[in-house]
Amino acid sequence: MSHPAPGQISALGTRASEASMQASADNDEKKAVFARALRMLAAREHSAHELSRKLISKGHAENAVQQVLSDLQEQGLQSDQRFVEVYVRSRVSKGYGPIHIRQDLYQRGLDDELIDAELTCLAERWIELAKSARAKRFSEEQPSDRSAWNTQARFLERRGFPADLIYRVLGQL
Repeated sequence: MSHPAPGQISALGTRASEASMQASADNDEKKAVFARALRMLAAREHSAHELSRKLISKGHAENAVQQVLSDLQEQGLQSDQRFVEVYVRSRVSKGYGPIHIRQDLYQRGLDDELIDAELTCLAERWIELAKSARAKRFSEEQPSDRSAWNTQARFLERRGFPADLIYRVLGQL
């Protein structure tokens, strides 16, 4: 059995020490990312994409961010499904339609399947939500002339309601 030379022992010890320090630094980084992510999630729900983007912009390492996101999802602390549900409920209560909400969610990095599932659940209510948004802004009266009809139609369109719903809400002139 051969024994390592004294210089080799020193080199092995140095490499082991460096590896230990690197592991400790990685662990500290992961703890910092986890703590910041929890603070962000305590304030409001975030999509995984949104949370990742924010954490990386704060200077955290991408691999640590991805590990922490995985841990948060496994623990049920971050959920894209829950984010979509909360976000849709919030935007609907403010009078926004499916087109507007879909675009917002898409910009937050959510996939179409999650978005479609949640928006489809409200399919029966979109007409009532459009009527409510119009009434809140313009009162209960239907538009009396083409100018008023166009104004209300543009309002509903900006709110994200599709043309077929707008025609159903405003009727024909």
